[in-house]
Amino acid sequence: IHIHTHTRNATTQVIVASFSIVTSCMAGLGIAGAYMFGNGTASQVTLNMPTHLVTSKIILWMTVLTPMLKFALQLSPITTALELQLYQRWKTSKTSMLYAVSTLLRSLALALIVILAMVFPYFEYIIAFVGSSMTISICMIFPCTFYLKFYWGQLKMRSAVFIILLIVAGIIVGVCGTIISIQGLITKRSDT
Repeated sequence: IHIHTHTRNATTQVIVASFSIVTSCMAGLGIAGAYMFGNGTASQVTLNMPTHLVTSKIILWMTVLTPMLKFALQLSPITTALELQLYQRWKTSKTSMLYAVSTLLRSLALALIVILAMVFPYFEYIIAFVGSSMTISICMIFPCTFYLKFYWGQLKMRSAVFIILLIVAGIIVGVCGTIISIQGLITKRSDT
């Protein structure tokens, strides 16, 4: 966004405006839904939809497939590193052979995760632990820290304080999520 903006100083304003508009729309929809349906709603959106409509089935399947596809994307750095090792060893092989091995490798990595999820009944807590400890670091703490490091001399004090607050909030969320997932894991293991 910053590179393609004609007025480079407007980038921050555009981002803040777009996030504000989206947040307002989502909050408005949530409040309108609460007022329209009240206590008659189920805890999950997919449980509130009529089961006989085709659109409801499409939305349900999209809800089911989204985490699976997202997880496959999160596995991408691991499989890419493995593929690079294979490509370096098999430089003289045919491209179609490397493509087949790459597809097989990615499928096996995803199948391994599915098998682990079925074998270990508390696997969701392990995934929650990894998500809360690693994902918050990768998505929030590291980008803010690197941005702060690279542009420290160019930032206004207000921006620097805001970024530092984002880093602190990310650390708090990551620590709380990690503690909750560890407690869930311990509780689940002691129950079995």
